[in-house]
Amino acid sequence: MQFVGRQRELSLIRERIDSDKSEAVLVYGRRRVGKSHLIMEALKDMKFPVIQYVCRKSSFQRNMEGLSREAAKTFQEPFVRFETIDQLLEYAYGKASQQKVVLFIDEYPFLRGDDEAIDSEFQIAIDKWQHRACLKIILCGSYVETMQKLVDSRAPLFGRFTEMLKLKPFDYYDVAKFFPGRSNEDKLLLYSVFGGVPFYLMQLDDRLSPAGNIKKLLIPEGSVLESEIRLQLTAELSKEENANFVLEKIASGVCKYSDISRDFSGSSGRLSHTLGKLEGMGLIEKDSPMNASSNKRQHRYVICDNLLDFYYTFLFRETTARSAMSPDDFFQAHVEEPLENDYLPRKFEQAAREYLLRQNRAGKINPPFSAIGRYVYHDKAKKQNGEFDVVTKDAKGLFSYECKYKKAPLGMKVVHKEEWKAKELGLDFYGFGFFSRSGFAEDVDASSYRLITLQDMYV
Repeated sequence: MQFVGRQRELSLIRERIDSDKSEAVLVYGRRRVGKSHLIMEALKDMKFPVIQYVCRKSSFQRNMEGLSREAAKTFQEPFVRFETIDQLLEYAYGKASQQKVVLFIDEYPFLRGDDEAIDSEFQIAIDKWQHRACLKIILCGSYVETMQKLVDSRAPLFGRFTEMLKLKPFDYYDVAKFFPGRSNEDKLLLYSVFGGVPFYLMQLDDRLSPAGNIKKLLIPEGSVLESEIRLQLTAELSKEENANFVLEKIASGVCKYSDISRDFSGSSGRLSHTLGKLEGMGLIEKDSPMNASSNKRQHRYVICDNLLDFYYTFLFRETTARSAMSPDDFFQAHVEEPLENDYLPRKFEQAAREYLLRQNRAGKINPPFSAIGRYVYHDKAKKQNGEFDVVTKDAKGLFSYECKYKKAPLGMKVVHKEEWKAKELGLDFYGFGFFSRSGFAEDVDASSYRLITLQDMYV
């Protein structure tokens, strides 16, 4: 399997492995995000022993037996069953006193369960032996809530990890590396629909158009990716129906807590629990405008996983139509037009933010901005609320960007409209930028504005 992206994370893990002292590395993130693949890439071509074990959803004793067998196999020694974690760690640290050794435990939550005493055994062993050996402990897991507990200030292992990596899905730019031969419009479309989770992207058929992949992988009932969505939810949520309700509401534009709660059949505590779990899993996030972050009435929830967003926008509530129609007919009737006119322009804004963040972190925006987000306003004259797509804040003030996903080049009419709107509202933006799918008309002065095309975003 080709290794794509994650160069920073790969470098950090390799630095820990290459050091001449004991290390403890924590790698976690949602299912299918590429944690194990990343670690295996970091361990590739290593010349020292690696005890590697993927924990099963089984008893502690069965997992200890598996760990014991892998330890014996690694050092080509007779099998000896370790009954406890401290016995295994004493053995591993003993071996690491003679040479560098890696102990890689994947899906650690299956070994740990709800028993914090296991964390304590790791903590005690690290404190006792880390200065006498060169053991590299790597703990990896997909149950985000359990893994995050390991780094809580009250947890036994707090302060023992020398590297902690929470892997997130790829952004629009890294996703494009999975299909370099496609057009930029196809790259954006595929990212907007399938998101940035490597496993999902690996299911795409390069011989099919983006629409063809949607028809094959998502529209048929029980498709591979629909099953993945359900597995993602049931892995950490006790009530899938509550998550379905919340995600469908957000996808349909009902994004504020008060509006979501209006039709929720359970208690407010149950709703808050569901929202908190989905947020902890990295599936939704609370989006606050940069100029009203403390105003709870301005907070809204957004689905930050594009595959889920597409699924709950177009497919979840259309079960009957999906079963009655062919994928071709369903796509034409229920997806094609709103995908082009509503969904993709919204995702273009998302990609524009990601582009600006990439440029800013690379030192290519001067002065660098310290905040980015939407900017809300109230037009007293028209008695209506509105917002600017993307606004950044830097040492000079506020800079506004407008995003247009149109087939025609963006012209001065749009530019003047944005400037006029800001002036009428009394907003002191010191500059304006524009993102355009199809480039810019000749009358737009590139020296007066920051102009970014879709092509520029993929350079």
